[in-house]
Amino acid sequence: MLAHDDQLCPLPSTHEKCNEAEYFFAKLLEHYHAPDEFRFNLNAFIQAIRNITFMLQSEENKPVGFDDWYAKKQDEMRGNDILRRFVEARNIVVKRSSLAAHSTARSGLFRRRKLKLAFGHELSPMMSTIEALDFAKKFTYGMFLDEDHSAIGEQTGVERTWIVSDLGGSEVVATCLQALNYMGELLAEAHRLCGETARYEPVSIDMQRVQVLLEADVDPSLPEKWGWHGPPTA
Repeated sequence: MLAHDDQLCPLPSTHEKCNEAEYFFAKLLEHYHAPDEFRFNLNAFIQAIRNITFMLQSEENKPVGFDDWYAKKQDEMRGNDILRRFVEARNIVVKRSSLAAHSTARSGLFRRRKLKLAFGHELSPMMSTIEALDFAKKFTYGMFLDEDHSAIGEQTGVERTWIVSDLGGSEVVATCLQALNYMGELLAEAHRLCGETARYEPVSIDMQRVQVLLEADVDPSLPEKWGWHGPPTA
């Protein structure tokens, strides 16, 4: 998040685009386990993150020295593999179609949010993680779990991983986070060029909490029904 000392932002359009990118990033986390919503928000995030530099270049009140500073930043961004991929991905989303996304999963028995026993498999981009969780329960119940979940903290879960080859082939939310944090620092630098005291606090997330979906995440009343006490999914 950007903190700066002037209530009247000198770069309002760019700041708005950064806020837009942060909004869609939050939606990616919120809808990680819902395929349609995840892909739609990924497309929107890619466009928002790309539009930040467009807006920065078109701001009306550019500070003195902006052109020389931004020329150096452009060279830096061209040499950044992740940012270059986002430029190419934005062209795909805008001019051709949605990006091709696929996902893998590890399903099975979790203790708290840590995987204890699992089987790995491909997960259709069109299948929600809740559906995968229901399927996984057919293997864990009776074999590893009893209906009452007498082993406190143990339950069925699915750890999903979204991958987009056009964005490098790594887990895609973590890749998006790197782009978001770079752009946040870029905006902070631009504010400092305007004479402000500005700093950017990098966004950090616990990917385990994002990627793992447990029975108790779907139905928070379950731990009480099972007779557990304390935070069962921490």
